[in-house]
Amino acid sequence: MDSKTRLRKLAEAATIRIESNIPIRRYFRSGNEILKMAKVYDDEGNMEAAYVLYLKYVSLFLEGIKEHKDYAMVLPAEKKKTNQTLKLVLAISEEMKNKLRKRFDEEYEVWLVEEEQRNKRLEQERQRQLEEHKKREAEAKERAALIEKDRQLAIWTQAQIDKGLDPDQPPPSSPLPPSSCHVPPHPQSLPPPSYDELVSDYPNSGSIASAPYRDDPPSYPSVDSLADFTNNLRGHLPDLQTDNVPAGSYQPPPSFDRSVKPMPSGSGSSHGHSNVPFIPDRSSKPVFGHDLGNRPVIVPTKLISRFLELARPNSDRDIETLGMLGGKLSKNKFTVTHLLIPKQTGQSDRCDLQGHEDLGEAYDSEDIILVGWIHTHPAYDVFLSSVDMHNQYEYQNMLNEFVAIVCSIKFNETGYLTLTETGMEDIGKCTQENFHPHSKNPPLFGPAQHVITDDSLNIKVMDLR
Repeated sequence: MDSKTRLRKLAEAATIRIESNIPIRRYFRSGNEILKMAKVYDDEGNMEAAYVLYLKYVSLFLEGIKEHKDYAMVLPAEKKKTNQTLKLVLAISEEMKNKLRKRFDEEYEVWLVEEEQRNKRLEQERQRQLEEHKKREAEAKERAALIEKDRQLAIWTQAQIDKGLDPDQPPPSSPLPPSSCHVPPHPQSLPPPSYDELVSDYPNSGSIASAPYRDDPPSYPSVDSLADFTNNLRGHLPDLQTDNVPAGSYQPPPSFDRSVKPMPSGSGSSHGHSNVPFIPDRSSKPVFGHDLGNRPVIVPTKLISRFLELARPNSDRDIETLGMLGGKLSKNKFTVTHLLIPKQTGQSDRCDLQGHEDLGEAYDSEDIILVGWIHTHPAYDVFLSSVDMHNQYEYQNMLNEFVAIVCSIKFNETGYLTLTETGMEDIGKCTQENFHPHSKNPPLFGPAQHVITDDSLNIKVMDLR
């Protein structure tokens, strides 16, 4: 597709919808992480992915964030800092847009040339298939003509036998028409006597059957023996099809091309031949799609044991513990590198994060991206409560790959979870707080299939409590 269309699709992928039920600080933190990921993609040469992320930042802070109900509560210094960054991002995104437009134009010109060549090859292949089809049809007609010639010869031979003539004499130069079972006179022989001529030789008889013979009459095959004769003849002419075919009603057998798959009944072909393989239209370039979702998240196996060790004092008292997971983006996949234990308050069925400022400073100082969280269930199995799902939604709404790790102390189990598409839709519409019921069918959360554990990786622990 042309550069204008491709740029428009990239812009559509950068749309962000502001939701006032998500804390506004979450959007500001996500803005910083968007810039980190954009820089990674830009350094790796993935300009399209970087451009989409820069556009997301522009979409978020140019107009979108102002729609949040708590925007007026943002400190002026924070707004000023964000606006300065926004100006830089606008300049960067505009420069990238020009570079992408130039590259897309060049790629489109190359594609047009390749597409023209591809269409020529397809047309040549189509013509070749049509020629082969015509050749096969001609061969089939020739085979049918030979079969018909042999059939006419069999009929002529039987007629000779029926008339008491020598069936080994040369047959006529051309076969009989199907409408007649009489043999035309051979150029080198007299025509056989007619019925009236035979009767005239026996004036006292009304038929040949009652006429006296000087000797025993010759034995002629009866009409019933024609099938036996034909069956014997078929041994020498294997393609002969004469059983129960009355004279004058024979039609050449239909020809079938076994080299191609038959088309469904009633279907047509744009090439005029129903059994010519269909060649798809490749006149348009496949639609370009930009999807930053479903990137792998690699988690060190050591993370679980290190976290459970830190959480043991709370777990022994049936109090939940939570931690935040920081990581790096490289080659379009996340790797968890940090376990941060923030200030928090906990109970037997929930834990609440405190000290957001300290956590944000740690992200920036370590140059990491928030990619997940982990918490314990001292007395329950592995699942996401309504409070957990609302917490997960805040992060997963900005980063599809954001993972929730739940460690069941009671059942000694660990699960890597994420909200399903239905869960994102259902929780996004919910305005209730604290614990409340949610539909379980279809499920709102499930296994995070994009998580990969790695025994060889280490984890850095930062306890901020």
